[in-house]
Amino acid sequence: MQEMLAICSGMDAVTLQPVAGAQGEFTAIRCIQEYHRSRGDNRRDKVIVPDSAHGTNPASASMCGYQIIEIPSASDGRLDMDALRAAVGDDTAAMMITNPSTMGLFETNIAEASQIVHEAGGQMYYDGANFNAIIGKTDPGRMGFDAVHYNLHKTFSQPHGGGGPGSGPIGVNEHLSEFLPTPIASRRQSQEGEPNGVGDGFYYFWQDVGDNSIGKVQQWNGNAGAVVRAWAFYRRYGRDLEKMSEHAVLNSNYLRHKIMNPEPDVADKINCMPSEGSEADLVMHEFTLSMSPVKEVNGVTGKDVAKRLLDYGYMSPTLYFPQIVPECLMIEPTETESKEVLDKFAADFHAVLSEDPEILTTAPHTTPVKRVDEVWAARNLILRHPGNDED
Repeated sequence: MQEMLAICSGMDAVTLQPVAGAQGEFTAIRCIQEYHRSRGDNRRDKVIVPDSAHGTNPASASMCGYQIIEIPSASDGRLDMDALRAAVGDDTAAMMITNPSTMGLFETNIAEASQIVHEAGGQMYYDGANFNAIIGKTDPGRMGFDAVHYNLHKTFSQPHGGGGPGSGPIGVNEHLSEFLPTPIASRRQSQEGEPNGVGDGFYYFWQDVGDNSIGKVQQWNGNAGAVVRAWAFYRRYGRDLEKMSEHAVLNSNYLRHKIMNPEPDVADKINCMPSEGSEADLVMHEFTLSMSPVKEVNGVTGKDVAKRLLDYGYMSPTLYFPQIVPECLMIEPTETESKEVLDKFAADFHAVLSEDPEILTTAPHTTPVKRVDEVWAARNLILRHPGNDED
């Protein structure tokens, strides 16, 4: 699995140890941090993050002690190159970015962005949450990235939102490999008398990374169950793995078009960001919708729409993210959904927007747990199940 991930991402070395995407982020940034320290470059204390980034990006960098420099998106939703140029300097440790972005847009200037950061002495980190949109078409290595994390639980085995457990391996270029968590899986030709359990003539073993390793980031050496599922998924596609990306992008654009071409009574209640017909008409694996129009019409919020979709049997789309889209719903069908499912989802989505506002604002109605008072819950934490009380 290490070798397969290295090939499809354009990296030189991979560790399977991190067990979540966010832990992969932290691990990669720690490797970058130790790389700078090994060169005596201790003044680099800032990490650049776009305003459309996943919230775990600044959190992971902060856990490593870095200051976060947020840069805005341009008017087309992509990275603002002038803002990037103004942000980099001799204190830049790294830039963390997802490509395609959380807006579902491919960053067409990514190679130039990598050059800007590298010329300032920084490193490029690729958030692999959206990796399923580009596999077989391009890879982080070609874009100029030095490190990447993979969401195996999303990209190579189960639908986004399918639940845990997760797996967040990282890949790095050669100059960062000595800092990877230890140990990593390795192999050599079997010698006489040595077992080769898979019958391929190789002896497999755990190899210590060396004195410069950042150490372990997880008690075992990775989430074995998730890794095996991902390995089987990868092997099933084989050399046709890029079909996964093609289907993910096709499903996203098809569903976006279906949702954005509703009956007239629904058309004024929804916006697509960016809008259809714009220069960015083609999205990648996901797209964002703004529920601001329906909120202006009848007070229904994005959260109300998401809660009501639960009654129709759907797991809610990502809500209020990215934050640069007001009343945002981010929809990501992935490659796994059929045309019939996409058609039904679009029809049900339009049906929700046509319902009486009171139905939406009090949803969900059919789930075991109904509408939760989130403010009360945040201020009055209940950390034990009532059934565990011994009194």
